[in-house]
Amino acid sequence: EGGSRRSSWGLLVTAGVGGALVALYAVATPFVTPALRKVCLPFVPATAAQIQNVLKMLENRSGSLVDIGSGDGRIVIAAAKKGFQAVGYELNPWLVWYSRYRAWRDGVHQNTKFYISDLWKVSFSHYKNVVVFGVPQMV
Repeated sequence: EGGSRRSSWGLLVTAGVGGALVALYAVATPFVTPALRKVCLPFVPATAAQIQNVLKMLENRSGSLVDIGSGDGRIVIAAAKKGFQAVGYELNPWLVWYSRYRAWRDGVHQNTKFYISDLWKVSFSHYKNVVVFGVPQMV
């Protein structure tokens, strides 16, 4: 009886540790793999000042807006709050899902869209306003 109980406890601990490692891998991979690319595209959140600068540049403008490498969606959401139909493209699926949640939470999910996509494989020609914050190699 004691050996069976110990065996069950060991199996439970092994399963717990294994599950935690799989979850850690699933969460960390999208943040680590950009560093392994030829051009490193890290996630750096836009500051409040950068968002205000973008909004200032958008004054007296209309049409659709795209944020290339939208990260956690801060610029897309801010533009949607100003009445723009705003779209964000981001390679990291966790950031896209978080962006969609934030847009829903802030009540602008009707005016926003977020796509998981490699920015090098998308045409941005049909957008009137394009926002890019990136490393110099990307720009």
